[in-house]
Amino acid sequence: ALARSARSLTSLAVLFLDLDDFKLVNDSLGHAAGDELLVTVADRLTASLRTGDTAARFGGDEFAILLEATEGPEDACQAAERILAELKPAIWVRDRSVSVHASIGIAYCKLGAEDSAELLQAADVAMYAAKARGKNCYEVYEPALQVAMSQRLERTAELQRAADEDQFILHYQPIVSLDGGNQLFLEALIRWQHPERGLVPPNEFIPLAEETGLIIPIGGWVLTEACRQVQQWQEEYGLDGRLRISVNISARHFQHGGLIEDVSAALASSKLDPSCLVLEITESLLVHDAE
Repeated sequence: ALARSARSLTSLAVLFLDLDDFKLVNDSLGHAAGDELLVTVADRLTASLRTGDTAARFGGDEFAILLEATEGPEDACQAAERILAELKPAIWVRDRSVSVHASIGIAYCKLGAEDSAELLQAADVAMYAAKARGKNCYEVYEPALQVAMSQRLERTAELQRAADEDQFILHYQPIVSLDGGNQLFLEALIRWQHPERGLVPPNEFIPLAEETGLIIPIGGWVLTEACRQVQQWQEEYGLDGRLRISVNISARHFQHGGLIEDVSAALASSKLDPSCLVLEITESLLVHDAE
């Protein structure tokens, strides 16, 4: 296609597509159901393309689309919009209605300027930028995205080191009853004690932890440490089960991260009465998957 583009003085584009949260389908409905879903997605992709465009499955839940003889980046953007619209209606798999969303990266090539590997890499980088922007959207590659991707890799490695080297600490916020009740509540709030940047608030690292899956081991640590500390205070101040701790649970941890095992392990190691532990989940999680 690149050779034809150079000969005919036309342009082409590559779209790299990744299904958002596809692992949840495999985990909840099984791999056979996941395969059925992929077949339906492939059919919808084909239906959204022009005659002469090429769709391919790269592996897993990744697809690539080659658009030849494009007149400009707007052609590729229109193709991405058609694909997102085609994927929008729910798909029935094993008597379950499954919503499918995708993140799409677009790399546009003028007159055969790049080689195939560079073009695919650029589309892949743009796809990750689309995921970072909130998923279910598309992003067009530009050099600044490559810089952002490098920075993201550095931050991910830094966050992994923080988890490995116990750089996280918990702050405990009191929850006060205004009606004069004597039940004592605390909320555990995570902070990153960065060796160079000092205390880093959660809004600066939790979204990345969610994206990369690091939120699951971090969430397990929060549960263990919060239970240990509250049990220590129970014994130290003679509170006899009256001090309760509230821990926020990530949607990702709740859906497929071994949460039950992590809660059980935290309670067992700390010997904390289970009635003293409150787990908080977001309303958006329930809206996303009520069952």
